[in-house]
Amino acid sequence: MAKLRKPVTLLTGFLGSGKTTFLNHMIQKSPNIRYAIIENEFGEQGIDSELIYRPDNCIVEMNNGCLCCTLNDNLYDILNDLFDRRNEFDEIIIEATGVADPAGLAEPFLTHPLIQEHFPLMGTICLIDTEQVEDQIAATEEALNQITFSDILFLNKTDLVSSAYAKEVEGKIQPINPLAKIYVKQNGKFPEFNLSQQKEDIEEQLRKQIKAIIPSEGLSLRAPSHHHHHEHTPNVVSFCFTFAQPFSSELLYHHLFVYLTFQSKNLYRIKGLLWLAENDKQMVIQTVGKRMNFEEKRPWKEGEKRESIIVFIGKDLKEKGLKLLLNKCLQKIDNTKNN
Repeated sequence: MAKLRKPVTLLTGFLGSGKTTFLNHMIQKSPNIRYAIIENEFGEQGIDSELIYRPDNCIVEMNNGCLCCTLNDNLYDILNDLFDRRNEFDEIIIEATGVADPAGLAEPFLTHPLIQEHFPLMGTICLIDTEQVEDQIAATEEALNQITFSDILFLNKTDLVSSAYAKEVEGKIQPINPLAKIYVKQNGKFPEFNLSQQKEDIEEQLRKQIKAIIPSEGLSLRAPSHHHHHEHTPNVVSFCFTFAQPFSSELLYHHLFVYLTFQSKNLYRIKGLLWLAENDKQMVIQTVGKRMNFEEKRPWKEGEKRESIIVFIGKDLKEKGLKLLLNKCLQKIDNTKNN
């Protein structure tokens, strides 16, 4: 009997970053996995021609047993069709168009209970053109959205630049998304990775990696002088906040909801591990656009240090204002109980 839950991987990356090549790599390295591939692409032939030519708005079988369909309109309709055919595949890969904001594609998987139950999102992989990425970040909001939203970043096309420059790019990309794991393509081969492990490692990432990477004043990424100059360059900052006092879930939801509704124009991502006064389990929070998602992780262990760690990633964010907002959400201490 086939498993009812079908894991989903979202594949993103700017135009020309190598998504299709990587998709072929994933299919070829896992011959025993039957994929359902959803293509969010322009035109009729986003997947390399040696795989298949398929009509729009139709789920068809490829010559390797995988399914493929084109997303031109409603993701919900495609997921309904795939649910009816769930015995025919094991996992789903969504290949986003090169100018897509992955948050829009990921939103149903993070906010819709039925989709969460049957199609759990394992993570988002972003392919990065190492030679072009600094110009792309300086010129387009889409490239920034793709990098900041992803769980795994693959530096691709490193053969077109020096190893020193590739290392420099890696050092600039990591602070933009300190939650992501960066892999570098070497000798023409993609390194092995484990999305399931990446998803499980969120606590370790939040507790160790972020604090080591993010400077207290945030980080600005600007295109280097040897690349094309742009009139507008991004001022991307990442702020990490830790609290040794529990949050009130009601206050946290209320204040973050108001913030996301009215003040989040330049916010790319919130992600964190929460200690809530009303819940004895660790909670993971992440945002998709103006929507929030809270997910139970695991019970706190006996004797374990309880704290919350929250990361904000965006453009021109104000650290002081964010800290004041979060302080308002902490559980109020009733001093009368001590009298």
